[in-house]
Amino acid sequence: MSETIILADRGDQNRVIAEEKREWLVNVLLALGVREEALELGSHELVKYLSMAGIEVWSNCDGSLDIYRFDGEDNKKIVAQWKVPDLILIKDTPRKWYYEIHLNEWALPFQMKNRR
Repeated sequence: MSETIILADRGDQNRVIAEEKREWLVNVLLALGVREEALELGSHELVKYLSMAGIEVWSNCDGSLDIYRFDGEDNKKIVAQWKVPDLILIKDTPRKWYYEIHLNEWALPFQMKNRR
């Protein structure tokens, strides 16, 4: 689990979260062995490429992501998950507010790297 906290101006939090989620997804896919060039494919071609690589990315209605990897017997195992971040609104000055964004994600490739 990540314990990362990022800050965003009030009204800018959704853009910041979307950027963080995209960066996390790219890093996870690269760690799973996806070639960097494949990430530049159109969405349809990328889905085909990931399917051939035994990887599925599920984008859920609540904004969370689940990444699955298939083993040799067509069993899928969840290997990474981005959960909806917690937002805490903070008053800086009488007219200035910002959010503390508490990221809630994990990825098996990163956990394995940290054990070494």
